[in-house]
Amino acid sequence: MTTKYHLHRTNILKTIYEKGKFSRKDLHELLDIRFATITEIIKELIKEGIVKEVGKRKNEKGGRPHSLLSIVPDSKFFIGCELTTTGIYSVILNFEGKIIKSETIDLDLNESKENIKEKIVYLIKNVISKCGSDKNKICGIGFVDPGIVDTEKGISLFSSIMPQWRDVPIKNYIENEVSIETFVIGTSQAKVLSEKFFGKGKNYRNFLFVEYGEGIGCGIISDNRVVHGAGGVAGEFGHIKINGRTEKCNCGGNGCLEAIASIPSIIKKIKEATKKDMNISEIVSRYLKGEKIIKTILDEILEIFSISVANLVNLFNSELVIFDRNFEIYKDFLGEIIRKIEENMVYKYPVRFEISDFGKEIGAIGGACFSISKFLKLDN
Repeated sequence: MTTKYHLHRTNILKTIYEKGKFSRKDLHELLDIRFATITEIIKELIKEGIVKEVGKRKNEKGGRPHSLLSIVPDSKFFIGCELTTTGIYSVILNFEGKIIKSETIDLDLNESKENIKEKIVYLIKNVISKCGSDKNKICGIGFVDPGIVDTEKGISLFSSIMPQWRDVPIKNYIENEVSIETFVIGTSQAKVLSEKFFGKGKNYRNFLFVEYGEGIGCGIISDNRVVHGAGGVAGEFGHIKINGRTEKCNCGGNGCLEAIASIPSIIKKIKEATKKDMNISEIVSRYLKGEKIIKTILDEILEIFSISVANLVNLFNSELVIFDRNFEIYKDFLGEIIRKIEENMVYKYPVRFEISDFGKEIGAIGGACFSISKFLKLDN
């Protein structure tokens, strides 16, 4: 049972984390907690090494200056682990988002469910052993899943890009093997959390992260919180249906955006049309040179993609849209893609469009951010 004192402690710690340098007086005025209770809790947090005094601020009414409080960055650590079609990524972050240690292990797309589970645990244990910190300072693991998940039960339900990864009770498995509390989150939601905590979305209350690569997804921050949905699967942008399209999707449906506009789908469509094997870089290079077949196909695909993104903006009234780093492949004509998005917005208001600065570890970082969020109860 959570006591009133522990609720106050959580709210104080959360507020100091979110506000940065904050005084006891600020906490008293913002949270309406008795000053004596605040003093007692801060004394406790300082003794535990989680909070420290970082200077003073002049008292405008005279008298003694106010001591400012801040989170000690290395007082706690948080693990993120992402499963992808080509590998597993794991990181340990401190409170400031500094990567203390990162590890990667390759993965064959056709590996068995049991092999994948064993590799996940091996990698997590490896990153813990190499970080050189007390395991007791690690406060949680955020596991990032490539498919549809039950976040409450911590079960990987289904993945359209990894068919064998189905009905996996991954939360319980990791907790039994590693003895650290584990939380499960979808890829798009993890990536949007990376941007919210430590990326281009830090100063925005409403924005979208468009995942783009093997699959297509959308992470949503609305009113400063990540949108999970009723079952934790909000943001399945890649599986919206495009009218009149019949491309078969890995999810079992037809006409999904992912089956039309993801990188593997583009490569497949170009190969069917040209009878040549090309990677996405070569396809874009030939597009820029004006090769007619490639230009016709890619223009049509990007038109569909742009309209779909515009529909997202119309739906969520976002201030910012961040594209996955993989989208940089289209940087030479990004302006044209943005123009098409803006043309299809029902209400012309200023929206920023950016490409993420994060690299391949963005999902794992987002998993760690999810763990930070759970520890501080930021999503409550």
